[in-house]
Amino acid sequence: MIVSVTCSTDRFNLSVVGDDFINECCYGEDFSRWLVASLESQAVEANVLCMEDFGWANTAKEAGNSYLMCVGGVADKGPDHPNRGQWRVMLERNRTLMDKILGKNKISAEDPLVKKVVQILTSAGFSQVEIEF
Repeated sequence: MIVSVTCSTDRFNLSVVGDDFINECCYGEDFSRWLVASLESQAVEANVLCMEDFGWANTAKEAGNSYLMCVGGVADKGPDHPNRGQWRVMLERNRTLMDKILGKNKISAEDPLVKKVVQILTSAGFSQVEIEF
């Protein structure tokens, strides 16, 4: 199960395709680095992993749980604000096979990492911060 936290901002690149992009929608390195640093400042162990075909993959550990934390963005394509757009932080808690079979240890909107991501995005002044399942 994946929980997504969405937001809108113009603070990160959504307009310049990098020479190293796998395809034209691999935005998110700058957002990932900022989010990882913000989480680390709140005692969450986090790392930027790599570019993916949709954005960037990261890891995080919080309250004894490990997570895959992926970031991707889509520009609104407004001529006055080329980097304005919607961002999605996708959080998936790593679970054992037994957890999956028994339906245990699922991520939810009440998850400590979800709450921290929401708090960080809100505190930074991003608009339209919402949780989606």
